[in-house]
Amino acid sequence: MASQPTTHTGLTVTQVAERVKRGESNAFKARVGRSYWQILRDNILNIFNIVFFLLMIVVFALQDYSTAFFAGFSVVTNSILGMFQEISAKRKLDQLAALAAKDIMVWRDGKLVGVPIHDIVKDDVIPIEPGDRLVVDGRILQSDSLEMDESQLTGESDAVFKEADAEVHSGSFCIAGTGVMIVTRVGKNSTINNLSSIAKVYKNILTPTQRRLAAVVQVALIIMLIVLPMLALAGYLANLSALEIVRSLVVFVSSIVPQGLVLTAILSLTIGAISISRFQTLIQRVNAVESMANVTVLCFDKTGTLTRNVLTVSEIIPLSSQTLPQLQANLRLYTGSLSYKNRTAAAIAEVLPTVSTNGSTPTKLNEIPFNSSRKWGAVSFADETFILGAPERVINAKVNAEAAQQAKTLAEQGLRVLAFGRSLQPPIDGHLEGTSEALALIVLTDQIRPDIQETLEAFRQQNVMLKVISGDNLETVTSIATASGMVIQKSYTGDQLEKMTDAELQAAVVQADLFARIEPETKRRIIAALKKEGQYVAMVGDGVNDVPALKEAHLAIAMNDGAQIAKDVSEIVLLNNAMSTLPKAFLEGKEITQTIFSSIKLFLAKNFYTIVLIFFVGFMALPFPTSPAQISWITLGTVNIPATLIAFKIPVQNIWLSSARMFWNM
Repeated sequence: MASQPTTHTGLTVTQVAERVKRGESNAFKARVGRSYWQILRDNILNIFNIVFFLLMIVVFALQDYSTAFFAGFSVVTNSILGMFQEISAKRKLDQLAALAAKDIMVWRDGKLVGVPIHDIVKDDVIPIEPGDRLVVDGRILQSDSLEMDESQLTGESDAVFKEADAEVHSGSFCIAGTGVMIVTRVGKNSTINNLSSIAKVYKNILTPTQRRLAAVVQVALIIMLIVLPMLALAGYLANLSALEIVRSLVVFVSSIVPQGLVLTAILSLTIGAISISRFQTLIQRVNAVESMANVTVLCFDKTGTLTRNVLTVSEIIPLSSQTLPQLQANLRLYTGSLSYKNRTAAAIAEVLPTVSTNGSTPTKLNEIPFNSSRKWGAVSFADETFILGAPERVINAKVNAEAAQQAKTLAEQGLRVLAFGRSLQPPIDGHLEGTSEALALIVLTDQIRPDIQETLEAFRQQNVMLKVISGDNLETVTSIATASGMVIQKSYTGDQLEKMTDAELQAAVVQADLFARIEPETKRRIIAALKKEGQYVAMVGDGVNDVPALKEAHLAIAMNDGAQIAKDVSEIVLLNNAMSTLPKAFLEGKEITQTIFSSIKLFLAKNFYTIVLIFFVGFMALPFPTSPAQISWITLGTVNIPATLIAFKIPVQNIWLSSARMFWNM
């Protein structure tokens, strides 16, 4: 029987090697784009090539080798070049993704170390913190108010509490609390790799342009399948030889089908993704390149976008008879008992003076972690419960109107304000019981990004509407947004939106520039309403609370320092955590989309001209106008080479002009 690890020791190097040898490692490879097989299949094994290949068999059978060579040259060249170009681009994208990939923390030999996802083995011991997405299945060894979101697996968005010995599954993520798990299933045996509803392979979601291209190709294929028998019959009735009939069919097939049209679009997007990476922007799905060109509305939180997300406690204001040292002691007890310190709790703990404890520290009986829906967190001890959260959730305005007004006044100055309170009754089923006593207001500051005004102006110049969606109170968000250069004409709070009908919500999301005190599900509803209005919506987020909105948006953008689950569901990751890079990336996306349209014009112009010519000579009973060799060189010189140069953003016109000058100067 294999030896098992202890909770905070984990496996030894020898035990890891044993499990790798037994095939119990997590054979997982994150994929940014299509697989090599998909690239090969789409470039070689498409309907056009299959029909063309069948015609080539007939040409060979008739011993017309020159026709086979010249007709096949363009097709084979186009397919092989497209395949190798896309494979090369894919490798570069995979390398960029590997640089941004986050290791998983595991206990090994008594130390907490980071290992790549594919190096996790069965029986590894893994700590779980808010924002962590599970990549393997396991069993909980320790739980401290651990809450998991299993919506990707079950479709239910409610948090699931996990106690010791409970099973947890890959694909779920932690939204609150902490825990420790032991890995039970890895690789192909894990839940996420067994669910039919979660594709294990890359899913290519077509952009609007790609859908139009696919429609063009489908129409061309339908025309080809209809006209081919007609041409063959017409040749037979005209007493043409079998070789002449086949030659006319080869020319028609080469002319009607826009060779490599969709592949050129994919290549342009892939090369664009590599180009955009120079702006510290990782494209996790190449179709996001075009999505950037389509964005009409950009939604974002104030924290980490308008501000630097570096919180500092500027003041602790007592609201009760407790002295400042007593308040600090209670805050120290609260923050020191948390299972996980978020940025806010860490900022508070940092300003509290360190003191030696003569007596024993009270034992924590229960904890309700802070989350964006509750907007408060609590830690219960034997005689009392301490609460930290939004002032309107902790302070009873009817009992302490002065404190509530003071909190509002501070928020109007752009300060973030939290209330710290105490209750003699512990929360029951996640709800505060009885009346809590407000002990203090905690005032925090967060610096506005120095380049944010230029960034927002750059978006406005690109006709992108901006909307702030924040969980903070209205006064704070309005003050910071105004200082950042936004003009706030209309704003709503989450409470106001929740009382609206669907029609009223639809109108509100269009009119408003700012939404405050918004819960995760309401944030998702705002995005959905904007989409229903015909807007192409991008969402910037970094936390667990942003995940529903990121999933709903057309384009999801995450900060690199954000929660892992936020990055996992996003198409774009900002590696430098700065929204200032996005306007440049958006412009690049628009240029790449224009590149695709230029390729489309080349393809369709040639195809339209050839089709009209073929039908005209057929109607006039004239000889077929072009030979397979001629159409092959025409396609290569006027479409394939220029389209490839355009995809790589090489100025085609300059090349032809330079070549002409060289010729005349000889």
